Amino acid sequence: MTGPSATADRPDIPPSLAARPHDARRGLPIPPVNLHPNPGGGSHVDFTTINTTVSTRLAVERRCSLCGEPMGYWVAFLGGPRAAELMRYADPPGHPECMTAALSLCPHIALDRHRRARADRPGAGIIPPGSHGDKPDRYLLGITRTYRTRFIPEHGFTVYLPAPFKTVRTYVYGPDGRLRPATDTR
Repeated sequence: MTGPSATADRPDIPPSLAARPHDARRGLPIPPVNLHPNPGGGSHVDFTTINTTVSTRLAVERRCSLCGEPMGYWVAFLGGPRAAELMRYADPPGHPECMTAALSLCPHIALDRHRRARADRPGAGIIPPGSHGDKPDRYLLGITRTYRTRFIPEHGFTVYLPAPFKTVRTYVYGPDGRLRPATDTR
């Protein structure tokens, strides 16, 4: 199944995310941070690259990077163990519900063997400065109240700095290669 009904009928997809325009080929909602301007006008979808202009604006306005709607009291960050250890994220924050949905919707995250496109392919995206590009063996969803954004002009990149997390949920790959909740949540 593709199109809006592919995600709108799933109870684990927040309505605000299900209401986003959908990628015709994949049937996935298109986050505002994955829309990129074309040189001649219009835009294109690139799921491998974050539009830093849009992501920074959304974060400053305290809007979800996945659905674009205002975030409430709690915000979530999703990344690997190193990002959680450093409390420094390359990916912008979102609603806890939208970030949880991303764990199963995004093939790169949801499937252990799903890899990023090779750098020499069009639309392969860029790896942020200071990142190694390796896929983590687990993902941590940290939930907090506040965060800061820091634009790094020499790289044209924004990092997101959350306050200490109130809750951290860990997700690991099972024997079938799919991401699932681990038992250690704090």
